[in-house]
Amino acid sequence: MKSTQYAIPNTQYDKRIDWKNYALFSIAVVIFAYIITRDVTLPKEVLLPIAGLGLMTLVFASFKNPQFSLLLLIAYLPFSKQLVGQFGAGIVGLNLSNILLIIVIFGWIVHSLIYGEKIFSKNWLNPIILLFCLWGFFTLIRARLMYGEYYALEDFFILFKRWITPIFLYFIGLNMVKDKPTFKKVVFVIMLATLIVALMAVRDYMHYGDQGSMEESRIGGVFEQPNMLGAFLVYNMFFFLTFLLYYWRSFKYWLLLIPFVVCFRGIMVTFSRGAYMAFAFGAVMTSFFRSKILFVIVLFLTACAVLSPLYLPAGIRNRMAATFNGGQVISTDLEEIKDPSATSRLLIWKGAIEMIKAQPLFGFGYGTFPYVIGGYVPEAPDMDAHNTYLILAAEMGIPSLAIFLVILLTLIIHAWWLLLKTKDRYFKAFALGMLGGIFGLLVANMFGSRLNSEEVSSYFWILSGLLMRAVIMRRQEISSGYSSGGRGQGTGYRKNE
Repeated sequence: MKSTQYAIPNTQYDKRIDWKNYALFSIAVVIFAYIITRDVTLPKEVLLPIAGLGLMTLVFASFKNPQFSLLLLIAYLPFSKQLVGQFGAGIVGLNLSNILLIIVIFGWIVHSLIYGEKIFSKNWLNPIILLFCLWGFFTLIRARLMYGEYYALEDFFILFKRWITPIFLYFIGLNMVKDKPTFKKVVFVIMLATLIVALMAVRDYMHYGDQGSMEESRIGGVFEQPNMLGAFLVYNMFFFLTFLLYYWRSFKYWLLLIPFVVCFRGIMVTFSRGAYMAFAFGAVMTSFFRSKILFVIVLFLTACAVLSPLYLPAGIRNRMAATFNGGQVISTDLEEIKDPSATSRLLIWKGAIEMIKAQPLFGFGYGTFPYVIGGYVPEAPDMDAHNTYLILAAEMGIPSLAIFLVILLTLIIHAWWLLLKTKDRYFKAFALGMLGGIFGLLVANMFGSRLNSEEVSSYFWILSGLLMRAVIMRRQEISSGYSSGGRGQGTGYRKNE
């Protein structure tokens, strides 16, 4: 069977929602959240048989429907830091994330071989991402050759694996999601998990937030780190807004304001300045790509909030004002920055620039930044770069940074292309949500390393794969003469990939 139907589904089929699957994975997300909030533990004698039986069932189910295991993995990912799932074995690498990922890959390949589907879909972003990964691996090996036994390859390889696994999920999203119903399920699970994470953060603040000082009151949520939580919400929350913007005539979509506000509240309780600025920039750019009138309104409101901080929520206003001398929210003089966290960042950034000058082509090697920065900034030994762009260039060279920026630029161009070319409101809303998240990501990573964590960055790479799949689907529509959402909808087509 050489051809596979890629559904540009007709109107009737598109309305037949698979409520069972939506309900099942909604329950899965809630269960993961409940286990964390209630600190539920099971004896090993009970846990191991249940886990073994469940995983075996999942393996066999993946032969027929590999998307099932994919959706379960997606539902689990944000909670994987707290729900490691080692089942008491204590073996490095034997955890639920890796087990589910292996099942997903196995089901994907076996299902493709059985049904004669092409395993890999081609697009010109694939080799760029592969080059990015290979360059990182090269710097890992080079560091071992440079530093010898001082560079413990086994330890650094584990860190490298945690960095590269989310990137690999791009290929999972691209190649396993081949029709609109599955596409919508994946996006739904991501949006639901994002909402649950935000709700858990708000709950934590209500119970434990007021600790007498702003720093002690910061909430890290399921990621156990406030800045990571803020970045995660920025990456994924704009879909709530963009689906409202494209379906605003339907009253039920106005309910999406609720999860959007919950996510915003989740960002507030992190007291993360980087997340605040990333959200603002993402919101401005979302309005820019949606409507020039809306853009002017949002830009005006943002300017008012910056110039007149009294309009900002008190938590945001106080957090931003604490950065500068005299309580100013905005200052053009970096010397006026008095916050210890901000001043240490400036020192580290200067040191990182010196590191880049010393090793511009290949860097000092993957994972070496905390060990090298002390030689350039004695006041800040063993510190993270607090900037994704600087740490990429310092550890893996300027070419690595250039490749990463090309990846982001490619995603922006394709999201914009999809927004302009598709007539399907769902894909327009998705493309706009991607643009908001990517621009938010650009700012968030200026103030921290927010893409080196599996639980935080996995959704970004999965969504990037979905974006490229949506582009492929739209190009297939154009080449076949069909226009989703316009005339000709409802006929479907068959296409050899």
